[in-house]
Amino acid sequence: MPDLLMDRPAPGVCRLTVNRPEVRNAMSLAVQRELDRRLAEIAADDVIRAVIVAGAGSVAFSAGYDITELARWTPSEAADAAAERDELVWRFWSFPKPVVAAVDGTAHGAGTILAMCADIRVGDPRTRFAVTAARYGGANLTWLLDSVVGAGHARDLLMTSRAVDGAEAYRIGLLSRFVEEGGVSSAAVDAAAGVAALPPEGVREIKSLLQHGPGLDLRTRYDREIAAARTRSNPDQIAGLVAGLAGRHARRRPTGGTA
Repeated sequence: MPDLLMDRPAPGVCRLTVNRPEVRNAMSLAVQRELDRRLAEIAADDVIRAVIVAGAGSVAFSAGYDITELARWTPSEAADAAAERDELVWRFWSFPKPVVAAVDGTAHGAGTILAMCADIRVGDPRTRFAVTAARYGGANLTWLLDSVVGAGHARDLLMTSRAVDGAEAYRIGLLSRFVEEGGVSSAAVDAAAGVAALPPEGVREIKSLLQHGPGLDLRTRYDREIAAARTRSNPDQIAGLVAGLAGRHARRRPTGGTA
């Protein structure tokens, strides 16, 4: 079996599953490269409108980088791999289509990084997150985590490297959706299918505006949104939108006579 599986669980949805359950879906460099290659193909495929990233089984989404692989490398090889991985992570975060992370089980280290780069994260009571870099004298996710959970929670998680379970993860914003135990996979498919059913141009524009908004003043962010809307709109589209809204309103209007 390949280390990265791909299937189509719903119309417009592609699921990429790290298939290394024997090592808790640890991310080898080869798997990370294959994930990057698949995403590049998906970005050019108009049929696919949303992506799910998952780990095989229910024990771990991904326990981090493959420590057996790391132990084999020379310092020079490790440095080269780290530089390559930095670019692979950035390309994953920059991927233009919506991504749902099905966080079934443990997400530590690189697994947490992967999940945080997704747009929607689904978990259950067995989900467990930890940003482990501080344990090794390093730093990860300082550039992103505060925009997900706020500055206070980000400092706590990054400086202590403590693990949080699914309930706390949902409470502080690490998870977008919290489901009953065993329901992560189906809930992730539902979330991705719901996104895929929407007009793709608008969804991709929303993702781009959110990705590149932090750090800009509110007026600039507002103007960018208006400019994007005007670029996509034309008189025919506006007329179609108005007609569609009018039709929905008419269908919802109560029927029957009056006294």
